[in-house]
Amino acid sequence: MELKVIPVLQVLIAMALMTLLSYYFPALHYSAALSIIVAILLLFIALVIAFFAIYSFKKHKTTVNPTKPETSSEVVNSGIYQYSRNPMYLAMLLALIAYACYLENPLNFTVCGLFIGYITRYQITPEERMLTKLFGQDYRDYKASVRRWL
Repeated sequence: MELKVIPVLQVLIAMALMTLLSYYFPALHYSAALSIIVAILLLFIALVIAFFAIYSFKKHKTTVNPTKPETSSEVVNSGIYQYSRNPMYLAMLLALIAYACYLENPLNFTVCGLFIGYITRYQITPEERMLTKLFGQDYRDYKASVRRWL
């Protein structure tokens, strides 16, 4: 598998990079009264999405371990998975966007874009290849009917 860094660690690395960008480029800070409220709301939405994603996997008794998609026991296509093929990664992205809002530095939104690119290339694409190999037409049908992110 092409996965180089586990997704949770990718989020932590992205957050560290955001913190450094905010520290080294303080002149780019903006002050928006709604930033904290938006950040809290996005973080709450991210936690709800993550909860329902993990709950769906547990309900279907399949793995939530992103480093071992080959141990998946079935295609989960109900619950939150009928709206997004990757709600856990969506939740991670929303948490990063929330952190970017909290830090009030527009440079941090570029890190969110880098996160999307990296996780798509090194996590999602290899996972999708493995799931197609495991579940064949069932997974191809699922991919055709549900978007990757939202």
